[in-house]
Amino acid sequence: MVKTLRFSLLAIVAMVCNVAFADAYKTLKFPAQGGEKINGYTDAWTATQGTDTWTIANFNTYQNGWTYIKCGRKNNASVASIATNFAMDKAIGNVMVTVDKILATDKVNSISLVVASDAAFNTVVATIPASSIEAGDMQFKVAEPKAGLYYKLVFDCAGHSANGIIQLSKVQYFEEGNEPEIVDISNTLETAYTVAKAHELTAAGEGLATKVYVKGVITNIKEVALQYGNAEFTINDADAAGEGMVVFRCNWFEGAKFTSENQIKVGDEIIVYGKLDVYQGDHQITSGQVAMLNGSTTAIENVEVANDSKQVIYTIGGQQLKKAQKGLNIINGKKVIVK
Repeated sequence: MVKTLRFSLLAIVAMVCNVAFADAYKTLKFPAQGGEKINGYTDAWTATQGTDTWTIANFNTYQNGWTYIKCGRKNNASVASIATNFAMDKAIGNVMVTVDKILATDKVNSISLVVASDAAFNTVVATIPASSIEAGDMQFKVAEPKAGLYYKLVFDCAGHSANGIIQLSKVQYFEEGNEPEIVDISNTLETAYTVAKAHELTAAGEGLATKVYVKGVITNIKEVALQYGNAEFTINDADAAGEGMVVFRCNWFEGAKFTSENQIKVGDEIIVYGKLDVYQGDHQITSGQVAMLNGSTTAIENVEVANDSKQVIYTIGGQQLKKAQKGLNIINGKKVIVK
């Protein structure tokens, strides 16, 4: 639910929600013309869409290889911004930012919208802070909309252990009186989307900052990267009537790391909990984890143990075994159930 908190006559704090953007007056989407040579977090560049331009500072586009931009630097503080180079000829009542993910909220000092009467932002008429630092469709509501104003989004980040603290994919500007419609795509384990439905939602592009459950059958496993503890695989609906969907860098149950290549296999029925995304034109599920595997929602029931001469295996009664047996085993000091 969108809540309104009034800070002054000139500013109302920003809200986070899932929003439909059908009636935006202006839209800035990524990749945008002008970012083709940008591959770092310290450059200022001009983004162009149609006849409109924006000055983008300290955001990376990976030479327009991403459908989003990222800001926030490794081991260095950073202030990034997105500013209109043109005065809006309409009174803007809402500015919406689709924040796909935030790596570390404690490293984000602030996110705000600055409204000014001049392109240099010397005469500021409103500063609107975000009410919370979280991924989602972030709404900045302008208390006194007027035509002829300029708008700058400012992202102030402390240094982090990695680059790209904040990822965003879209900025939209709404005329006064044109309130965004709230769209909620969240679901439950019991109402997990089919792969076909996940493709449909991804193509619509609304509410994609929300994690959802998607069910399918594993049709291909690209890799289980044990050094990182995640897996990349493709799932499809049981009838395989449509296109499959890649699950990118998926974690094990409850966000734990994969510890064996045998934990998943082609043909497994799976439900993944993650975000719908587009990468280089392809639909995928990111920031995900296994939520159900072959009907089970707990990891211990799904462990398959490879024959490994280095494993030390005992029965629950303390008898040493040469290889794991069905049921409860003690393997390298941990309880493991083998089906």
